[in-house]
Amino acid sequence: MTAASRAQLVTLRSGDVVRIRPVRPDDAQALVRAYANLGEQSRYRRFFTVMPQLPEATLKAAVEVDHTDREALVAVPLMSAEIVGECRFIRLADQPDTAEVGVTVVDAWQGRGLGSALLARLSERAAEAGIEYFTAEVLAENRTMLGLLPSLGRVETESQGPVVTARVELAEPSRPAHPDFLDLLTAAARGDIVGLPVLLRQLVRVPEGLVHVVRLPVSVVLKTWRPGPRTPDRP
Repeated sequence: MTAASRAQLVTLRSGDVVRIRPVRPDDAQALVRAYANLGEQSRYRRFFTVMPQLPEATLKAAVEVDHTDREALVAVPLMSAEIVGECRFIRLADQPDTAEVGVTVVDAWQGRGLGSALLARLSERAAEAGIEYFTAEVLAENRTMLGLLPSLGRVETESQGPVVTARVELAEPSRPAHPDFLDLLTAAARGDIVGLPVLLRQLVRVPEGLVHVVRLPVSVVLKTWRPGPRTPDRP
């Protein structure tokens, strides 16, 4: 398993921490619930139509990917099984160095930096699969999606009525940034997570000085990691 294909903990611009991982066949019902959490505008911008629910064939194709010509990643908050965002690429049969790309974020998680985080991980997977370009058809009104593409590389666009066709030459992916231990502690203090189980500690770099306190309440660990101003020593 390559680095980009493993589950990764990512700290978003908002400070939220999510786990981004490849989609699995048993994610079907979670994707159904995620689609239900999309408003009409979000559905229209992503699919160019407002479907009341995902067709069975679309859902089946969404979770049955080969991770080479068809890839899909999902984002799941810590201590949750609900999918709050997904992105995918499909390699073009007549242009093997190019793939069509799409990303979806449920309404409640929009504006937190999740879309850009998903696309960054997806571009890493694309590089591993030998894909050099992403293409996307985007509604001209969808300024958010159009604004995300330049972060992936050089973008060329062509407008045809209300639709913008974009072609992105993918830049060399940078080394993914892992959330540090303090990010996870802060998330725990906000109530996003309630503890730091063994599995979670294995996924992040725990500072040596804090290994012995990971079982203490989060507030205690934060106090240890972020001590207050030091008082001058008495003469």
